[in-house]
Amino acid sequence: MQPLRIAVTGTPGSGKTSFCNYGNINSIKVLDLAKSYDGVVEESLNSELSLIDVDLLNEILTEEWRKPPESNLFIDGHLSHNLPVDSVILLRCRPDVLESRLQSRNWSEEKIVENVECELLSTIAGELDEKSSTVEIDTTDKKTSEIWEEVNEWLNGERKTQMLQIDWIAELHS
Repeated sequence: MQPLRIAVTGTPGSGKTSFCNYGNINSIKVLDLAKSYDGVVEESLNSELSLIDVDLLNEILTEEWRKPPESNLFIDGHLSHNLPVDSVILLRCRPDVLESRLQSRNWSEEKIVENVECELLSTIAGELDEKSSTVEIDTTDKKTSEIWEEVNEWLNGERKTQMLQIDWIAELHS
């Protein structure tokens, strides 16, 4: 199988960076890509809050990434699905757990509410290109090793591309 560029996306706190730091995988953060191509509009101490010119970055990477990578490359960031990637891993987390994770990072109440609402409304899932090979994983109660196992099954063709059709609103009101 030809190596792929794979977006690892999801709401902040869903486990993207933990996944990309697991084991010995080849990964890069969207912010690092943006820095290397002068695509950072405004930088924040918290990488999730930095403003990135996604259109510029997409244009540059479309040209730069004409040839496939030498090995799978995982692109870590909630904007990664907006880049010229081959596949997408969408990590999801139940909103109440996500809220706790962001509180433990000392995020402002405004940013916590904004991101919990995005997760609750499946905002990133709605932004995905339906033609992309995508796997959606609920990380709420999973260890990083379990997430990696699911991704490996998907990469090896043992698990079909699938969206879970998560409806947090229905789940939280049942």
